[in-house]
Amino acid sequence: MRIILYLGKGGVGKTTVSASTATAIARRGERVLIMSTDVAHSLADAFSVELSQNPVEVEKNLFAMEVNVLAEIRENWNELYSYFSSILMHDGANEVVAEELAIVPGMEEMISLRYIWKAAKSGKYDVVIVDAAPTGETMRLLGMPESYGWYSDKIGGWHSKAIGFAAPLLSKFMPKKNIFKLMPEVNEHMKELHSMLQDQTVTTFRVVLNPENMVIKEALRVQTYLNLFGYKLDAAVVNKILPTSSADQYLQSLIDIQQKYLRVIDNCFYPVPIFRAHQQTAEVINTDRLHVLSQEIFGDKNPSAVLYSNDKTQTLEKVNGKYVLSLYLPNVEVTKLNVNIKGDELLVDINNFRKSIILPNVLVGRKTEGADFAAGNLSITFAN
Repeated sequence: MRIILYLGKGGVGKTTVSASTATAIARRGERVLIMSTDVAHSLADAFSVELSQNPVEVEKNLFAMEVNVLAEIRENWNELYSYFSSILMHDGANEVVAEELAIVPGMEEMISLRYIWKAAKSGKYDVVIVDAAPTGETMRLLGMPESYGWYSDKIGGWHSKAIGFAAPLLSKFMPKKNIFKLMPEVNEHMKELHSMLQDQTVTTFRVVLNPENMVIKEALRVQTYLNLFGYKLDAAVVNKILPTSSADQYLQSLIDIQQKYLRVIDNCFYPVPIFRAHQQTAEVINTDRLHVLSQEIFGDKNPSAVLYSNDKTQTLEKVNGKYVLSLYLPNVEVTKLNVNIKGDELLVDINNFRKSIILPNVLVGRKTEGADFAAGNLSITFAN
């Protein structure tokens, strides 16, 4: 069983790369489900088929679906949804507004995660591919399995105290069934999914990016967050690469900019393998074209394999009360080392090699105290 999640900034071609990966794996004979957790779905457009919240067979071994949070809530979470909607209506919101606002913060992420969990547990698929929402939403989604237990305990405790103290006053606003009894069951599912996501033989993450400064910065944030959550990044896919030269002066200037940022990507994501796809001359909107794109990206490699299986590229821990950020840099000989901080960015210069890391929030504003390189690991100590 494999789960592959594609992450990245909106507009980089994440859906196309996800769909091409799913198509390639299916044509290798494995049963694949690809699902979109993005509110602005475009997976159906990539396959040129109509999709719903239930899996649709696109071709042999290939199934696709688009998570519909509102439909899922109405179908399977009606009691919880009606409960919050009734409270909002009592507070003066009209029925339409109340229905929209009744989607509890975090519920979208929780439902998306439950879809992943259900697909993985169903036994129907060899590979589940997730075309994830843009970075910010997906980081909240990936943090949900850990935070859900805390919230469910707090809400469950609040509910017990409130009902015991003010049952007569609250009874007309409460559903007939105890909706809060759902939370422990969901919490168990979240724990199981969390273990699955952290099992690096089962789940890996891939970031899709373009050779542009802002896109690279966001992709580096993805890498940092994944390492903090204990998730495995096994590949970076650079999409929409222009040809290496052009007689057109305007196009050549864009090529020169891209070439500069391609070198930045090579340095920043090392040692994670980097795959490339050129700017296509036609829309990639059916399985045959998607398969051609997958061949350009992966060549003779199996897209469902774990493409990078070494240690995490970064770790953060506290040693003697101080934060130590460790970077895994195999096969690098250090003769000259310089470490600088610029805003939320850590710049590490090793010989003629520069690596940029987006710092976790806990390290932003702190100064470095020293650095040590041993056995392929660069450890940087931060002051309190």
